[in-house]
Amino acid sequence: MHKKIKISQNYIMNEGYSNTSYRFSSGSGSNVFISGKKYIDLSNAAGSLILGHNSKIYKKAIKKSLTKNLSIIAAPNAQAESYSKLLKQIFPNYSKFIFCNSGTEAVFKSVRIARAISKKNKIVSVVGSWHGSVDSLLYSTGKNLKPFELSAGLTKDSKKNIIFIPYNDVNKSKQILDKFKKDISSIIIEPVQGCLPIEKPEKYLKFLNNYSKKNNIILIFDEMITGLRVKNNSIQNTFRIKPSISTFGKCFGGGLPIGIIAVSKKIENLIKKKKINIFFGGTFSGNSLAAFVGQETTRFIIKNKNKIIYDLEKKSQFFQNDINSFCVKNNINAKVYRFGSLIRIIFSNKIVKNRIQRDFLEKNNLAGKIKLRNFLFKNKIYYSSNGLIFFSYSTTKYEIKKVVSTFKLGLKRFIK
Repeated sequence: MHKKIKISQNYIMNEGYSNTSYRFSSGSGSNVFISGKKYIDLSNAAGSLILGHNSKIYKKAIKKSLTKNLSIIAAPNAQAESYSKLLKQIFPNYSKFIFCNSGTEAVFKSVRIARAISKKNKIVSVVGSWHGSVDSLLYSTGKNLKPFELSAGLTKDSKKNIIFIPYNDVNKSKQILDKFKKDISSIIIEPVQGCLPIEKPEKYLKFLNNYSKKNNIILIFDEMITGLRVKNNSIQNTFRIKPSISTFGKCFGGGLPIGIIAVSKKIENLIKKKKINIFFGGTFSGNSLAAFVGQETTRFIIKNKNKIIYDLEKKSQFFQNDINSFCVKNNINAKVYRFGSLIRIIFSNKIVKNRIQRDFLEKNNLAGKIKLRNFLFKNKIYYSSNGLIFFSYSTTKYEIKKVVSTFKLGLKRFIK
């Protein structure tokens, strides 16, 4: 059923993914297949596949789309319009939805909106947030909060116009924002960060929300990962925060590529009032197939959300509690952090507050992390190089127990 794939030469150039010699051939439920061999998938398409690979809902939606003769129109279509009405029910504080081909596209267009309205160029990025391969945000920083490029080919203006503030540090963030507030077009943040999914980010998020409103700065929530995956369908709904703009994707595509920009009524009115011409075109943006499959999957998840989210969080909590107890008992320098069903192992047993601290504390275990990943792979478990763990609704209790027991062996063997 699953054909072996022989790689004689690599013609792929995509540095955004692991540079490995193997290639995935297919996926089914909680598993991916490489050269005919089955692996438990701890990535599930970077968190996109809540229901798992090739779920019944996904297959049913694809088959249904064929009977409807859906086609790529490169123009406004009924499926995108219908999906926008469903999104309005989920996020009533937004008045317009802009469909994109990917999360990256949604982010750079949201930044474009903020600059067009504010007529300012500086963007505030919160350290540890990841916003895809967007030129203006493709930077990182160290303790000094000065930006350094993550890629060649970025312009000097991009570097000059990005400002970093530390996640989960209200006082330091306020100092920096006060210094630049007259020049800031937007603040963009992953409200719960994949690099460190802490359990209580509410205080910091509400600070940013209040500061933005007080100083007329556009706040952008990047909820690519958390959208549809957490309770109340988003972090903003959970904590009752209303950013001016939000971006979504991943789960909302139901297994197909999608990006969504949600725009508040205030932003919509400003664009109309100032008669600002902002271009959002794209041949496949809001294409009927992605909109239809995404809508069918989203409806199913919303209808069964209590059951699905409870299942994901129960599995995630079991993993967290069991691994953390094991690490404490065996004095292993690691700890599982979790928000809902977003899981990450930090290779330090110190209390970590943000990405800068995490990177500093993990330095001694960089080689051990690689050995652990290879060990898991040899035991037929795929643990993505980005370090994030996402179980799916189709992941079984047996598989969870196998993952936990294998992690324990690897942590004891390779982590100092």
